Amino acid sequence: MKPSNHPLGGEEKLTRSVNRILNHPAQDVDPKIRQGLQQAREQAMARFDQRIAQPASLGEQLGLWVLRHTQALRRSALALGFAMVASTGVWLAEGLLMEEEAVDAAILSHELPLEAFMDPHFTGNLHD
Repeated sequence: MKPSNHPLGGEEKLTRSVNRILNHPAQDVDPKIRQGLQQAREQAMARFDQRIAQPASLGEQLGLWVLRHTQALRRSALALGFAMVASTGVWLAEGLLMEEEAVDAAILSHELPLEAFMDPHFTGNLHD
């Protein structure tokens, strides 16, 4: 079997072995070993329960506060970026519509000579 390059590879293998022994009692394991592992598991769970019952330290509270507020900041930045892109698109579309309206108005009012439409670079700029 190839050795794991992961720094916790051996620890993970040990954890899986202990879990397999404790969760599948039908395997041939010395009862003393099984009992010792079961006691160790119960002690670890008791320590975990005690740790959870304790109030969070100042460092943990500060870390959670920073995590929450940086997530809100990232979400706000994304929302602002989206709003900027959307408003730029609306602004460009509005400009194109206004230009088309100006060309239509000039055509209808006969202010624009028909030769202007033959020019391939005609932009419809009427405010010269």
